[in-house]
Amino acid sequence: MISICICDDEKQQRNMLNKIITREMDLWGHPCQIKEYSNGESLIYNLEQESYYMDIIFLDIELGESNGVDIAKTIRRYSEDTIIIFVTGFSDYVFHGYDVGALNYILKPYKSEKISEVLKEALKKLEQWKENFITVQIGTNLCKINMKDIIYFKSELRKLTVVTSDRTLEYYGKLNDMETVLPSNFVRTHQRYIVNLNHVDSVNQTYAKVHNEKIPISRQKYQEVVGKFTRYILET
Repeated sequence: MISICICDDEKQQRNMLNKIITREMDLWGHPCQIKEYSNGESLIYNLEQESYYMDIIFLDIELGESNGVDIAKTIRRYSEDTIIIFVTGFSDYVFHGYDVGALNYILKPYKSEKISEVLKEALKKLEQWKENFITVQIGTNLCKINMKDIIYFKSELRKLTVVTSDRTLEYYGKLNDMETVLPSNFVRTHQRYIVNLNHVDSVNQTYAKVHNEKIPISRQKYQEVVGKFTRYILET
């Protein structure tokens, strides 16, 4: 599921862009979730308070009292990887995109061909990045997490907790399913834990020390954990 955001203070423009994007994504067979915002403040609030990750943001540069470039700079503090596409009625503004790593820009009034072209470019970039991320659903929001930032997963009842370098998230899921999609630097230490070896400081018979936390190692998993940890040390 690809998460797309449209941030524009003109409802008619949001509706028009949503319609074109939905049509193109359906045509290409890419399921997506589209959220609309009428101002930059509500968009930033969602990023800050709800840990909502957006794959692609169509961001109007002229947002009433807000400035789209300033909003983009704030977005970059939360995500270096979100694809930002500026929307503007004035071509003079497009050069501001270089400051925030914008992928491209779309001029108003909209042309379906241009939107399709830019959307294809964004999807191609997402395809290159997807191996480095996992996406989880928290309530109605999609949250994308860079795997290098993940420290460990913990399973409790029907919920998974993922602890990263800067946040802790809970969502419904199974550790067995997560284990099948994670790369080789993750190891199952226990029935309830998966740990990223990049963050492991040391291992003994009962636990792995991870950022001053002690993650339990079961008797059945000890040999596998030690073997993977040893290989990891030798290869890095």
